[in-house]
Amino acid sequence: MTNTSNKLTSTLHKKFSLGISLKLFFAFWIVILISVLISYLVTMQFRHSPSQEQASPQQLKLLKKYTEKLANKKQVKLKAIQRSFNRKNHQMLIIKKISDNKVYAPRKLGWIEVTSYLEKHPLDNPVTIDFDFTKVTSSQPIVINGEKFQLFIGSEIRRKNIVSWINRLPLAMRLIMLLLVSFISCWLLAKSFTKPLIAIQKASKSIGQGKLTTRITKFDLRSDEFGALARSFNQMAEQLENNITAHQRLLGDVSHELRSPLTRLQLAVALAEKNMGNNIEQQKHLNRCETEVDRLDQMIADVLTLSKLEHNHNTFITEHIDLKYLTEQVVNDCQYFANSKAVTISFKSEVNYLLLADKKLLASAISNIINNAVKYSPNNQVVTVELSQQNEQNILSVSDKGPGVPNEMIDKLFTPFFRVADGRERSSGGSGLGLAIAQQAIIFHQGKIIVQNQVSGGLKVTITLPIL
Repeated sequence: MTNTSNKLTSTLHKKFSLGISLKLFFAFWIVILISVLISYLVTMQFRHSPSQEQASPQQLKLLKKYTEKLANKKQVKLKAIQRSFNRKNHQMLIIKKISDNKVYAPRKLGWIEVTSYLEKHPLDNPVTIDFDFTKVTSSQPIVINGEKFQLFIGSEIRRKNIVSWINRLPLAMRLIMLLLVSFISCWLLAKSFTKPLIAIQKASKSIGQGKLTTRITKFDLRSDEFGALARSFNQMAEQLENNITAHQRLLGDVSHELRSPLTRLQLAVALAEKNMGNNIEQQKHLNRCETEVDRLDQMIADVLTLSKLEHNHNTFITEHIDLKYLTEQVVNDCQYFANSKAVTISFKSEVNYLLLADKKLLASAISNIINNAVKYSPNNQVVTVELSQQNEQNILSVSDKGPGVPNEMIDKLFTPFFRVADGRERSSGGSGLGLAIAQQAIIFHQGKIIVQNQVSGGLKVTITLPIL
């Protein structure tokens, strides 16, 4: 069944590729043929027509000399005198038999139009005919070999470029060349248009099959719209890969993080059952169960909050708040936790700062950052919280005196469930989502958050929020 499905998909893909190429090819070909035909018809209206003018005296003199020379001969070979004339005078000698209008002219492409004109137009008097690319002068009728002929002298064809060469071709040859050139050019044009589309179609199909690393690597370098489309596709594919990878990693992390409290919960339940009748031991294990349940509940709540921040901003309500007042409330709440470590939270701010924000969400982000600073500060230290304005931005900084973070790990601090081995191991508590939630909350408020180690020691977290 799978093989049949693959064959059907392959057949449909080939039909798609061939179909769009043929459609574009025929569309281009028809448009070009119609355009060339219209151009040809318009050009024919303005095409130079042979015109008769007064015969050139020099040519008449030369013709008179030759007619007198030929009149004295009894037997003349026409081709021989033509070759002799051309060799001596570097001009063409054309002979017309008046009885049947047959013209003896050079068998070259440029003289076809001249021959056709002379066959159709009787010229009784000497004239010069201007064909645009050459001029032909006629003589008086002369008797050669007992028959009446007329001589013409034609100058060498002047035009040697490709256009004149094409114009001198027979109509059938010109039509064949037109069809051939237009066919090749339209086919190449159609292929140049369809190749990027087919490449994007293949890449889309590959991503649909789960190959998230698929990229368009050839056409993204083009500077036209197809190149822009390929780059946009690659950007979309990269973002899609990052999102799915992040979700898979988050799912794995959540599964891993939930396993520990669940294991402890199972153990506590088993111990509580084992100590049935021993109220003291049983109560201790039940309290442990309650603690683990609270941790599970907090972790699930944090995961849901993070998911909402990443995908559904419409669930949050913004209002005008005083950032100074909000920060003071958060500092006062965090001080209760800080008292257990004899850590003092020092808040500095000069004026009030108005901000359009979700009060609960922003308070949660600031609280996570301050509590994180308190958690990793040594006992009897000070955590400094400062609020100021700079370059039309609200700047909130939180500094601690903790061990800091290795520089190569700073960018990973906002990754869900990431902990630095030395100072942020699981024994320190928390779900490992606080900083990730804080970052998403700040991004939701069109701000940014930066973490850096201080020269004097400790970590400094800086939040930048736009001024109302």
